[in-house]
Amino acid sequence: MKEIILPAIVLKYYSTPKKGMDNMEPSGINCARCLDKNIPNLLPQFTLIDIQLGVGNQEFEKGMLLYKKGAVNNIEKDFSCFRAIVSGTHDYEVSVDVSSYDRGDCNCYIGQKDELCKHMIALAIALVYKYKPDDTKTIDHPLDQAVCSGYVRDITQEELDVAKTEIKEGIAFVKSYSGPSSKWFQYQDSLTKGSRLILLAISKIPVCEVSVMLCIDTLKKVDKKILKGVDDSDGTVGEMMCQIVEVLNLFVSFDKSLKGFIRKRLPKGEAFDWETGFSIFN
Repeated sequence: MKEIILPAIVLKYYSTPKKGMDNMEPSGINCARCLDKNIPNLLPQFTLIDIQLGVGNQEFEKGMLLYKKGAVNNIEKDFSCFRAIVSGTHDYEVSVDVSSYDRGDCNCYIGQKDELCKHMIALAIALVYKYKPDDTKTIDHPLDQAVCSGYVRDITQEELDVAKTEIKEGIAFVKSYSGPSSKWFQYQDSLTKGSRLILLAISKIPVCEVSVMLCIDTLKKVDKKILKGVDDSDGTVGEMMCQIVEVLNLFVSFDKSLKGFIRKRLPKGEAFDWETGFSIFN
């Protein structure tokens, strides 16, 4: 198939720190007061994209704002975690585990309920800028909406393998829940991350029949997962499935020949009627 390049809608997936932000660390962290406790090899095992994918858009922006305002101070390495004072309404004692931005503690109202708060997010962001400056890229386009690459061409085997791996990683976060109510919000964050990983992977594939089948196969797998006890009370996973179908609509807008192909192969959803109400059936 001849490759058609549509530069107007080709997306830039990641943004690098803007000009002048390479010196952000001194303003984001009071470096003169950072205490490392002689643990030089302790590094955070997450990136800004990891944080961005796993928390709500507003929570991420609130954490970033605190960081940029210089609210994160007195960073200390402490065995398997980092500690700091984060200034908000009050000065809060905050810790974040080295292995994950969402494991830690804060003595603010939200943190005392064992929920991820903006102060923990701010500390996690500060840690990436301080210790992993090469991992400060973020995703530019909407994380919870359908996005099409805009490239009409066959998918390469390498692209297909990468997409399948990334989708598999996302689906792994979509799982059943039977834990205590106190952990429900963490569980919903997990569903959000999984849904975003899936949509991000699909946003990068070209417009072709193989990509269509990858989208349909993903819908089938997620549908089966929901039937096995996924608590999608807030509609995160159901909305993600609708967005995948919307990606198929976008495919058709760039290659009309795919309309009949999709219509014949898109099955009826068992958990949600995600296959109805979209333009490919009009």
